[in-house]
Amino acid sequence: MLTKGAIEDLIVQHLRPAPGAAPVSKKVPELKQKLFLSDLELRKLYKPGSRTVTVPANAIVSPLSLDWLDYDGVKIIHG
Repeated sequence: MLTKGAIEDLIVQHLRPAPGAAPVSKKVPELKQKLFLSDLELRKLYKPGSRTVTVPANAIVSPLSLDWLDYDGVKIIHG
């Protein structure tokens, strides 16, 4: 039977980086600040009757917005 201390030792042993492994960077350079557009915000950007809606290049569009845009046949332009 394993004791609590033995289990902790096993966990720590497996969580340690391998000898000679590069240290993990605390910042991920490829991740930039993203803008999340909710349904309400996207409806403000959308002009009725238009077939496209332009959102910022770094925008993440909510799934609900994607549904009604697809239903209405509206294309999203990132730019």
